[in-house]
This record gives sequence, C-alpha cells and structure tokens, in this order.
Amino acid sequence: MSAARIIKPPPMSGGDRKHFAREIHKAEVTFAHLIEEAAMAHAAADAARAKAYALDCTAWSTALFIGELDHRSPTIAAAIAGGFPLLEVRCEHCKHTEMIDLALVVQPRDRQVALMRNFLYCSPCQRKLGRKRRPDLIGLRPTPDPQPAAPGRRSKKAS
Repeated sequence: MSAARIIKPPPMSGGDRKHFAREIHKAEVTFAHLIEEAAMAHAAADAARAKAYALDCTAWSTALFIGELDHRSPTIAAAIAGGFPLLEVRCEHCKHTEMIDLALVVQPRDRQVALMRNFLYCSPCQRKLGRKRRPDLIGLRPTPDPQPAAPGRRSKKAS
C-alpha cells in the first residue's frame, strides 16, 4: 500500500494552481495508460513465448518420429508452458506404452526432456522379468481435451 502523495508547490496564483492541477491530472492519466499498455505487451509476449514453446515441442516430436535423435529437446518447463505436458514412452521389449505427466515429475524444470530417458524404467518388464529396461521416447503430447458427456436417453412419453 502506498502512502498518500503530498505535494507542496511554492505559493502560486490562482491561474498557476489551476495549470499545475491540470498537468498533474495529465501525468496521472498518462501513467495509468502506460501501465495498461505494459500489461497488454506482457500478455502478448507471454502468448508469443507459449507459441514458440509449442512449436519447439512439435519440432522435437517430429524429429523423434523421423529418427533424428540429435535434435535439441525442449526443457520440462518449456514443454509444460507450451501446452505439451505429456511425454509418451514405449518399451520395445514388452510393447507397453505409457504417458508421463511432466508436471508430476520430480526433476529440475530446466532439464531437457530427452534426458528423462535416463530416469525411466519399464515397470511391467521389471515385475515380470526382474530387469530394468529403458523405454524409448515417442514424443510430447498436448493435454487431451475432455470428452463431451454422452447425451442422456430420452424416455418416450405415453400418449
């Protein structure tokens, strides 16, 4: 909370006081306009950054699909901010596919998603065979839209 503004101008005549009051009012209006403009610019920058993160995630998933494993992967934070919080992995041995929610992963957010492979194991293989096998990364997936509810059944009215 800011303190009240106390302005003590030198003694002025009536015309000077009115001019001074008008200039103060203009400055206050300009200040409010600049604050609004800055907030809009920040919102636009955040939207542009989220779009860039989404494009990075899509490019990395496409690079995995075509087999280009040297492509730099986005960070966990960038994937979440870009709207791609799910990592799809697949074990080649048992063909088990899993979706991992990156928001729930206990790893530093600045770590690249491709490095997650070093921390993942296939749980069905570990339970059945007693071996820890590393799954392959398939790609990042966006959050699925919630499925619409099925329409209710209408009962026939007796005529």
